[in-house]
Amino acid sequence: VGLPAEIYVFGSQYAAIFLPITITALLVNYVFLPVFYQLQLNSLYEYLELRFSRRTRTLGSMIFALNLVISAPLVIYIPALAFNQVTGLDVHIVTPIVMLICIFYTSIGGLKAVVWTDAVQGAFTLGSNFFIVGLGFISIGGIAQVFRTNEQGGRLELFNMNPSPFERNTFWSVSIGSLFYWISQHAVHPGAMQRFIAVSSFQKAKAVMLCSFIGFVVIKIVIVLEGLLLYATFHDCDPIATKTIKKSGQLLPYYVIQVAQDYPGLTGLFISGVLSAALSTMSAKLNTVAGTIYEDFVKFFLKGRKQSEAKQAFTLKVITLVIGIVCLCLVFIVEKLGALYQLSVSLNGFTSGALVGIFSLGVLFPRANSKGAIVGALSSLVVMSGVIFGAQMFIAQGLLRFPGKSTSVDGCPAEFISNLGFNATARVQTYRGVGTPVVADPSVPLLFQLSYKYYTATGTMVTLVVGLVVSYLTTPQDTSRLDPRLLAPCVRRFLPPAQEREYPQEELKLMTRSIVKTEITRHNKA
Repeated sequence: VGLPAEIYVFGSQYAAIFLPITITALLVNYVFLPVFYQLQLNSLYEYLELRFSRRTRTLGSMIFALNLVISAPLVIYIPALAFNQVTGLDVHIVTPIVMLICIFYTSIGGLKAVVWTDAVQGAFTLGSNFFIVGLGFISIGGIAQVFRTNEQGGRLELFNMNPSPFERNTFWSVSIGSLFYWISQHAVHPGAMQRFIAVSSFQKAKAVMLCSFIGFVVIKIVIVLEGLLLYATFHDCDPIATKTIKKSGQLLPYYVIQVAQDYPGLTGLFISGVLSAALSTMSAKLNTVAGTIYEDFVKFFLKGRKQSEAKQAFTLKVITLVIGIVCLCLVFIVEKLGALYQLSVSLNGFTSGALVGIFSLGVLFPRANSKGAIVGALSSLVVMSGVIFGAQMFIAQGLLRFPGKSTSVDGCPAEFISNLGFNATARVQTYRGVGTPVVADPSVPLLFQLSYKYYTATGTMVTLVVGLVVSYLTTPQDTSRLDPRLLAPCVRRFLPPAQEREYPQEELKLMTRSIVKTEITRHNKA
């Protein structure tokens, strides 16, 4: 819902996303997946304990939990907007209902419920979007007409090569900035990585990873086409300028209502797809963070005492319920903020950079130590919290705006315009140049005008630079005593000959389990 509106308002520069998706797939395949698959850990954050220390693992888990709590409310708010546009039902009624349904089947059914609902909901989502795109092309007059209208309106844009990091969307911000965002979501994300390593062999894991990224490409193609369809439909009667809709995130539902008038059930199919996507994403987030909190915090406080399966299940349900309620409360804050897609990437950027940085220090930099990883991650959180929440404050105050590309109401019925009660023409956008303008009050420091696309990349760089400096200023990791399995294959070749190393008892258990599982896998493949 948010991405097609992004393309409608700001143009098709987002289509450059296919480059970072491809690079991310290569990085997962050759850098991160070989490490995590061989270790076969219950929690991805166990890696940080093996590579650095228990404190590093705890910090990583806390950052991840914070990431979910901050970003998850948007997952529920977006479909609530769509439901509101179609049915008129208040957003504040829809969000609790959707959240309670999600909490119920996630806590009761656990991972099995999440996997099955993901499959069913994914089919609904793809099916509804394919149908809408096909119907849209027919109603407009074909794909050629869609592209022609977008070209005339200045929406077709892919190679805006402006190097300024303060431009909202450029080829560089989408390519470089989105690369780090995608790494955070698919290379060092527990939910994504656990799916990859759960299969019986490394070759199958790579196949699962490849299929998932092919699916992402297909979905992104559909999203771009939906954005172009929105502009081809509303290029001369902008529903935002006429206040037909309140937020740009309601554009796609409004469009579906318009084109589905002669097709009973299509609007319902679309809404089911939107809600399915939200439930699928939210349930996966809740399940992942509940498992992470249990593995990395609850078990630690139990200090080796084993819980029965019934107690474990009950504990996970309580964690899921608490996190769900917190996310629901935060929805009422999210609705006060800016454009949905930009807001989503911005909120993720607060913590994602630290996570990408801390895992990259472990996998790619043998000399990085625990102190460097911790100080680097904390530095990233401090810097990015200032940048992101400062920018959001200026956006909320109207001192930092992103108007978008030109729109028009010249094609609206004259009677409709005359009955509006306000001057809709004064609300249209007029910019027709390359990119989109960033309108900032002189009181807004340049730092807060940094493109939201660079948030995760900036956070990652802060973590890496500070982490490496601190590591070398303290006691760098002795690479001769570092287990090569904790490093990416491309880095292992540069290690000196391994020496015997004494592991702490808990670490030894984890490593032993890894060795056993690795040998079992090799035996099965043979």
